[in-house]
Amino acid sequence: MREVELKELAWRCPDEWVPWSTSEEIKAAETIVGQARAVDAIAFGLGMQGTGYNIFVTGLSGTGRLTTIKSFLEGRSGKQARPDDVCFVFNFQAPEEPGALLLKAGAGRCLRDRMDSLIEELKESLPAFLKDKAFRKKLEKAIGSLQKEQQELIGDFEKAVEKAGFGLVQIQVGPVTQPEVLPVLGEEAVPLEDLEARVEAGELKAEEREKILKKHERLKERMQEVFNGVAEIRRKIALKADDVAREMVRPLISEAIAQVAREVEDERAKPYLDAVAADIEENLDVFRAEADGDGDPFLRWRVNLAVDNGRGKGLPVIIETEPSYTNLFGTIERNLLPSGEASTNFMKIRAGSLLAANGGFLVLNAEDMLSESRVWTGLKRALKYGRVTIQTLESLLVGAAALKPEAVPLNVKVVVIGDRGIYDALFRWDKDFKKIFKVLADFDMVMPASKKCAEAMVSVLAKVIEEEGLRHIDRSGLARLIEESVRMSYGRGKFSTRFSDLADLMREASWRAGQAEDELVTGNHVRQARAAARHRHSLSEDRTRELVRDGVIRIATEGTAVGRLNGLAVYDLGHYSFGKPSRISAQVGLGREGVINIERQAGLSGPTHDKGVQILTGFLRGTFARRVPLSMACSLTFEQSYGGIDGDSASSTEIYAILSALSEISLRQDVAVTGSVDQYGAVQSIGGVNQKIEGFFRVCSERGLSGTQGVMIPFTDVNDLHLDDEVLEAVEAGNFHIWAVESIAEGIEHLTGVRAGTLGPDGRWEEDSVFGRCQLRLEEMTKLLRKAGKAASKDPEKEEKEGSGEGDEGPQES
Repeated sequence: MREVELKELAWRCPDEWVPWSTSEEIKAAETIVGQARAVDAIAFGLGMQGTGYNIFVTGLSGTGRLTTIKSFLEGRSGKQARPDDVCFVFNFQAPEEPGALLLKAGAGRCLRDRMDSLIEELKESLPAFLKDKAFRKKLEKAIGSLQKEQQELIGDFEKAVEKAGFGLVQIQVGPVTQPEVLPVLGEEAVPLEDLEARVEAGELKAEEREKILKKHERLKERMQEVFNGVAEIRRKIALKADDVAREMVRPLISEAIAQVAREVEDERAKPYLDAVAADIEENLDVFRAEADGDGDPFLRWRVNLAVDNGRGKGLPVIIETEPSYTNLFGTIERNLLPSGEASTNFMKIRAGSLLAANGGFLVLNAEDMLSESRVWTGLKRALKYGRVTIQTLESLLVGAAALKPEAVPLNVKVVVIGDRGIYDALFRWDKDFKKIFKVLADFDMVMPASKKCAEAMVSVLAKVIEEEGLRHIDRSGLARLIEESVRMSYGRGKFSTRFSDLADLMREASWRAGQAEDELVTGNHVRQARAAARHRHSLSEDRTRELVRDGVIRIATEGTAVGRLNGLAVYDLGHYSFGKPSRISAQVGLGREGVINIERQAGLSGPTHDKGVQILTGFLRGTFARRVPLSMACSLTFEQSYGGIDGDSASSTEIYAILSALSEISLRQDVAVTGSVDQYGAVQSIGGVNQKIEGFFRVCSERGLSGTQGVMIPFTDVNDLHLDDEVLEAVEAGNFHIWAVESIAEGIEHLTGVRAGTLGPDGRWEEDSVFGRCQLRLEEMTKLLRKAGKAASKDPEKEEKEGSGEGDEGPQES
């Protein structure tokens, strides 16, 4: 064991690493800093054109993941041509299945606008053209013979009716009138039902009535034949009129459509435009009809421009911050009619960000995406089959859709940003994941603490200063920020790459310099900013220390005690973590239960803590159970701990408490201990060493430093030390101490002032040592257990015989 020197308690930035007078002399960063591995992976993923080479970016927030992705994508996208526009158009063969039309960038907007203009032009020109004298003259010539045929057919029938003594009249049948053949008696057309009355009145003979009825029947049949013939002639007239109209307007429509095609300049539009020309010819009546205000009668010929790539330069880069199903895959909007029914059409199709990024890049957040219903399933399907089908989320859930738009071919590079846990879970449990996300870009949270990396880091800070107009930093401030980066990395040989956290500290330091009306940010401003940030987040820590100060939580910082020792734990609140001492105690008695983990019995112990207890049991067994079994019952607990406990950093502390309880030698209460242990008694590294030391220091400082207080840590954690200035000042004044130990033997000697002991060739520890006294106590308890066991197992009848001396054959060895 050794006491850690002052210079080892915090990392200090060498003067030669900060050659600048102020940050104004530093060139702002132009490249990604500290992420060479991730940068190479991203470059590879973006460069590969095969199926499935999408990128999953992992790493801690603040390490520059999104900034790096933006920089890469913006650099690559601007050098390439824009991808195709995506339009949805009416499907004249299957109206419920709108067609997808891909056109070169800008052509989609041109087609949409020209089709709107074409409709307006035809609305004016076609009705006027169809009323033109030339058209009327040609139409009359074409249908003249049919009209004459119709007139002759009707005329012949009218003569036959008249000759038969009948008349052709219109009668009312409900709300409509219809022609009827009625007999004429005198000069009056008589309804058939009145003939019977005339017969009864003697005005008409029965025989004459019968003749009239027979003639009526024959005329009725002929009238139906005439009507059928007239209907057929009128059908032919309508067809002939349509043929003439189409023949007359075809050049007009063809030229208009050809003009649209010439302006669009994309051969892929030609089949659609040909279909539009044919459909307009078949629906000329739409242009003749008067507008009734109920919908758009020309809707079928309009164009829905879903993705417009005509504006901007390079490939699209879409960063979707709200990846709901609708936002990502698009939807089909609906209108609610007065009747309560929903209606829709192909013009209501809306593209999502996946289609908007087609041909380019789409960036998603893994956690946001996975929290949305059906998004991950839909994304996998789209990437796996290389197409996007737009549907409403409701139609997917109920299994019915009013429209089924044609799928659009998909060629997009997807970049998903998430943490490593999500990546590992998807890789393990989703069989499709490894096929569609073949590239992992893992952002590191640290980089080497070197002069080169220090220069790169301050260049990032210089960029923030330049972009946000912050105050420049002097040499002391730069050095202090570099030192803070070391503390954030939890290792003296590393810098943190969470530049966003360091930039936040710099921003606050700049603000404080402004409050003090100082021109430059100094190391003192950085120190103030860090202290203020800690104060804002440390309410829980302060309240916990108040409980310790008031004696509600019992923590001893002076004196000695048997079987009790101060352990150290880190409480991580997410936004803030702090160290807190906890009293660990051990009680030893007769029994064979071994070490009883009270936290485990209460359901408060995590698996790592349980493992630590099993390891320390192995140490005790290997140290003291060489000659006799490890026969004891030792209860072990964290006093006044009411929440879950996990981790093995208290293993050494628990061993010291057990050794003290066994040997009945007191432990120092002015020393707090942390460190895990292996089965051979070697003290091992732990996490949060700085917070643990500072937590115990603040408890001692509030009560008054005695000069003997301190913390015992694993020697392997010395390189992780970067303590607060208040701790350094106390250590420098000799009021607080940090000791580094390598083994349990070293630690117990420091805590008790008694030698741990050496093991003799006979397998026994020195009698006056800690281990020797523990061995004697364990042997004593073993004898007592055997004696108690023998007494409990004796037969009463045998006892009586032994008491009378019967059956004795000499001394018995137990």
